Amino acid sequence: MSSRYTVETNGDIALTAATAKTVLSYIAGSNAPMRVIEMELGFDGVNTTGEPVTVELCKSTEAGAGTATSHTILQSGGPTRTAQGTAKRNFTAEPTVLTVIKRWLVHPQTGRTWQFPLGREPEQNTGAQALVLRCTAPANVNCQGYMEVEEG
Repeated sequence: MSSRYTVETNGDIALTAATAKTVLSYIAGSNAPMRVIEMELGFDGVNTTGEPVTVELCKSTEAGAGTATSHTILQSGGPTRTAQGTAKRNFTAEPTVLTVIKRWLVHPQTGRTWQFPLGREPEQNTGAQALVLRCTAPANVNCQGYMEVEEG
């Protein structure tokens, strides 16, 4: 049976206009493939006619891991186990070698929750590589959110 873990932004993360920013990352452990089962992002924009924020779920080789704050992973379900992966949030230097696997447009005054159908969850099967959540906003806004992942 798999265990579930949550990583979250731990408050507001500022997005600078027209600049891609990785807000969350979950790096798979060497012995534990992982998959994203749910994620959510919300924005605090005030302009009703604001252009949408581009939200991307990417695979990262971690060839260039970027600079970010380490995040303590919270177990949210399944048998009690120590997470094999690691997490980061609020990148100040972007990771390199990202491949976009899903992309959405989200209005900057709202947010969105994604729940992936069983058996169709985005996966990272290679240890020491990551799934990351990246945003590009046309105007300065803040975001908050989380990723819930399964290991095993």
